[in-house]
Formats: sequence, C-alpha cells, structure tokens
Amino acid sequence: MFKPVLIAAAIAVGAAPGISGATATFGSLANFDAVNDTGTTAHGFEIELEGISKSDVIDVFGLNRDFGTPSPGDVERYGVPTVGDLSDGVGHVIGVKITYQAQYSAGAWSAATASGTFNTPGESCWSFGNVGYPSVPCDHFGVSTLGTPTKTTYSWLVESATPGVLTQAAVAIPSVTFTPPPPPTPVNPAPPVVAAIQAVNVNPALPQDNAYWVKIVQTTLPNKVDLNELMGGDNPFAVAAIADLNNKPETEIEWQVLQPGKVDEVTKAVNMNPGDEALVVRFEFYKYLGRFDGEGLVDPLPEQTPVGNQLNQWVGNYVGEQIAGFNPNQIAAVPEPGAYATMLAGLALIGLIARRRGR
Repeated sequence: MFKPVLIAAAIAVGAAPGISGATATFGSLANFDAVNDTGTTAHGFEIELEGISKSDVIDVFGLNRDFGTPSPGDVERYGVPTVGDLSDGVGHVIGVKITYQAQYSAGAWSAATASGTFNTPGESCWSFGNVGYPSVPCDHFGVSTLGTPTKTTYSWLVESATPGVLTQAAVAIPSVTFTPPPPPTPVNPAPPVVAAIQAVNVNPALPQDNAYWVKIVQTTLPNKVDLNELMGGDNPFAVAAIADLNNKPETEIEWQVLQPGKVDEVTKAVNMNPGDEALVVRFEFYKYLGRFDGEGLVDPLPEQTPVGNQLNQWVGNYVGEQIAGFNPNQIAAVPEPGAYATMLAGLALIGLIARRRGR
C-alpha cells in the first residue's frame, strides 16, 4: 500500500546544529468529506493549491491510493481525477489544480452529487464509508503534498448557463495546517503541536451563511498513522482507534465558532505524552444557528454551546469534516544546504587522499 513520507509539509527544526528534521503531517490536505449544500446539483469537485507544483503532489484520493479495487478511481463517483497546472488567468502558473469531474455527452452528465443534507457525521462519503454511497449528497476527497500550499481552495463544480460547462461554487470546509512544536527545553519539556483552520467566506453578501460551529475531536495514538487510516465510518483500512475516534475514553471534544471577520481562525494546541507516536484531530463543521447582529455571529451564550456529542437547537446541518494527523517522528533528519556543502567537501577530501595513496 502506498505510504507517502511527507504530507502538506510541516517542517520542524531539529536539535542538532545545521540539521533540519522533516516532520510528516498526514491529513492536513488529505482526507475530508464535503456535503453539497449549494442548492444545485454538482457534477464535480475541484481543489486548488497555490504555491506548489505538480511534482509536489504525491497522493490523490481516487488516483494513486490503493484500496484493492481494479482502479483507484473505483472508490468515488467521479472516477480518476486529473492533476494540472493552476493558472492566474494571464498565463502564469501559480499552483496545482486537482479536478474530479463527470463526463458530459449527448446533453447529460455521467455522474452527479445532489444538493441536500447529510446528518451522519463520522461516516465518510465514499464507497467503503458505510453510508449508502453514492446515493448521498456528499463526497470524500483527498490530496497530499510535499510542500505547504500558500492557499487552498475547495469548490463544487455546478452547471453554468452554458450546457456542458461547469462553474465553481465555494465550499466551507477549510484545510488544516499543523505547526510542529519547537525543540523541548527544561522549562517546557513537551511543547504542544498546534492544528489550525481558517474561516472560509462562502457568501460575502450574507455573513450568516459563513458562520459555523466547529466540533474538534482529538486523540493521541501509540502508533504512527498513514493516510488510509484517516477516514471515518466502516472503513476496512482504518485502525479501530481512528474509526472509533469518538468513543475512546481519552478522546477530548471541544466546540468553537468560526466566521470570517469575527472568528477568522480556530486552533487546537495538543500536548503529546511520552510514547505517543501520532496525533489525530477531526474538525466537524455545522451551520451556526445562534445569535447574529449586523456583522454576523454574536458570542454564544453558555447554554447555546454544545457539550460532547450532544447537539442542540443552535447547531444546524452538518456540512463536512477534515480528519488530520500528525506523526512527530516520521522520517529521519534532512541536512540543510550548509550541511550538504560540508559533507561534500569532506567526501572530496577523502577522495583526494585515496587517489594520492593509490598513486
């Protein structure tokens, strides 16, 4: 099974002088479910990653993830996605575009994601997700990269006024960025790992459309995780600790609100215990139905804030989730350019001595 070594890269500085330790981040751009709540049937999905190139894309759900089916594209309704250049509109390549899209022929599309509600969070929307897929209004997507994109945009592809031509509709699900901890010190022997998400402005004209409750579920694991494990539902590839994330006694659950201009970022800082090999954080997104003023959401009253897995009348429809993981000791340290230069100079000196002795 394919296992990448560095995903949506979070780079940590190693303890040794002149050495950078590359720390793998699994899932920050890797596994997410999105509910089509656009009000319009979609015929595809697009992921735009700015600031990286196609060579940085190492893993795409439905393209090169092996789930034991004849083709990787068999696991989701749109088949094999394409990976292309992302242009700024005037001929400059600024990143990568991953496109999942149905085929249009004789006035009809080969596949579609209906718009609607999907209120069974934790059941990933793909063929092994145990949700009656594909007869549900949501889909599962995933991309992993060697670098950290400067900007990530998710979009449903819906019909335009021109038959057979699709246009983008914004998606509220943000990507996850991990900030690895600095080296430990005697004062702070175990600095936390920080996972962050940014608010998405889905509808600039209506602030209420951009307000969400975010349910944060996090746990630590004694073993490293890979991308195939970071999916919910009845997933035969997931370890039980992740597939049953909500039911672990050591799992922590927290609720926060998110809206552009009011609460632009939600972060979760987690201290990993000695012996922990992985951190898993799931962000679930629900429409915010609390109090609003002219600028958007108002800080919720204590009785409005959900507790644990119990929702209330101020929590609206589920719109999707991101499952992200962090392996602090995934790969060995990588020398910086200065260390490479020193090492090459040493090798050259050894070679010169060997040649002189040979003579």
